Amino acid sequence: MSQPTKKVVKIKENDLVDLIDNIVSEAVAVKKQEWINEQNKKTTVLESRIKAIEASVSKLTEGKK
Repeated sequence: MSQPTKKVVKIKENDLVDLIDNIVSEAVAVKKQEWINEQNKKTTVLESRIKAIEASVSKLTEGKK
């Protein structure tokens, strides 16, 4: 088996820092959006449970009138 060839690319330190910064910023943005989506799902489930409880309570209070 032949070994893969290695390619060396020279890059300035500032360019490397910018590249790393962009990669980190993109990763943070993706994780942030995933977290927001998870929170929205949890909120939807919670809201549906609250509506079900409110419906049960209103039925109970109607029966006592």
